[in-house]
Amino acid sequence: MKMEQPATVGLDIAGLMHATRAEARRVMEASKGDVVSDHEAILDRLQVAELITGEEARTLLELYRIGYEAGEGKGDAQRAFFESRGIYDRMAASGTASPVALIVASAGVGSFEVAPGDDGSTTVTIARVSYGSSLAGIGAGIGAIIGGPAGGALGGAIGGLLGGIVDEKKDKKKP
Repeated sequence: MKMEQPATVGLDIAGLMHATRAEARRVMEASKGDVVSDHEAILDRLQVAELITGEEARTLLELYRIGYEAGEGKGDAQRAFFESRGIYDRMAASGTASPVALIVASAGVGSFEVAPGDDGSTTVTIARVSYGSSLAGIGAGIGAIIGGPAGGALGGAIGGLLGGIVDEKKDKKKP
């Protein structure tokens, strides 16, 4: 039995990169620099593609806001981490969350860095504007084009990992 594959005629990495940059510019221009609106547009795209539900989109936007506010210093990073982790835990335990929603939520939780402090206590930090959730959402959208829902889950995971790399590198100063 042969499984049907999505149409990917003419699909290449350079073309995907170009399309991704063009779409990112369009979204950023439309939101006029509002990164929460950027993320909302990404989630809307995933919802239209039926990779996440409306309720999941609202939950994922709330997760993004929690991390964004912690990164901006408007909230306590440790409290935001545990709140985000609790939301993710409820989604995962529900048994009804889509794989793409779980990937994007996991990237949101993974955007926090939990490490031991000098005194042995736990310290939690997050980048000022973390790219983990956003790139997970973008990766899910691109992955779904290539390989349907399974491609969306894989693309979301890859995007979230890339977002973590961007977070690590963007605040580093060159020697």
